[in-house]
Amino acid sequence: MEIMEPCRTASEVSDLMTPDPVTVLPTTPVGEVWRIMAERRFRHMLVSEESSGLLGLVSQRDILAGAQSADLRIESDVRPIRELMIRSVDTVRPECCAAEAARYMLSSKRSCLPVVDDSGALVGILTEADFMRLATRGVPPCTCGGVTVGA
Repeated sequence: MEIMEPCRTASEVSDLMTPDPVTVLPTTPVGEVWRIMAERRFRHMLVSEESSGLLGLVSQRDILAGAQSADLRIESDVRPIRELMIRSVDTVRPECCAAEAARYMLSSKRSCLPVVDDSGALVGILTEADFMRLATRGVPPCTCGGVTVGA
């Protein structure tokens, strides 16, 4: 039997995640979810019910594909979001090593992971943006000229 060394990274998922994420009900109309995502500049929305916990996840891409296939304008789409959400969602625990979560996200091409506690209750969301914030935390602005916008 191999004994694994404890994780020695500086960050846990709980250090990076956005706690208490915004969620919508499965009955929320697609157009309303799209509006919330646009206003808050989200690329993902968690679908949850207090009694059932996390039910699914929907991305901007899912909504765009769903509207295109139904030939609908997204803003006026009254279908419930449960029709477009992904039901089988990978999750991570808050005490998980952030580096391991990042490796999983890279290898599985996931851009976010809902964070659930031991009872399965939704406590946060971990996104690519959280890792960008980590990478730039405490780093002063660069004098190299930066990014060229709109070239």
